[in-house]
Amino acid sequence: MTLEHNIRRAYIDTLLDGGFTRLADGITNPTEGYIVGGVTEPTTMELHAVATNVAYVEVVKQYADFKNLWHKYEMLLHQHTSGKYGGGMGMGTWIYEDKIYFDLVQHIYNLDVATNMAKERGEIAIYDCKNQKDLLI
Repeated sequence: MTLEHNIRRAYIDTLLDGGFTRLADGITNPTEGYIVGGVTEPTTMELHAVATNVAYVEVVKQYADFKNLWHKYEMLLHQHTSGKYGGGMGMGTWIYEDKIYFDLVQHIYNLDVATNMAKERGEIAIYDCKNQKDLLI
């Protein structure tokens, strides 16, 4: 898949499913373990409604903004994949309160480790990959 195709998939999955995860090793939306954010401060962008006569313009602008943030977080991911964070690093997007969030995340297999890590980072939830739902901390 091309880079553009990967970004489009991330954008569509974020809008349709409420989020997307791509790990540094290329795995997307893992089906086991837990996703913990908070490696870096998240960045947000407005989620535009598309039920207007200017919907096309809004969607095109929103995708351009999404693509720019995606590239920013790819660079951050590259900077963080070697160092104190070790394996399981990735990028995550999710929707919360009419905003799209971007963050660096870690994929953790143990629930207790993931929960403790999230608490240390001040996160309000982790993502349960198997059950495809947020777990509030």
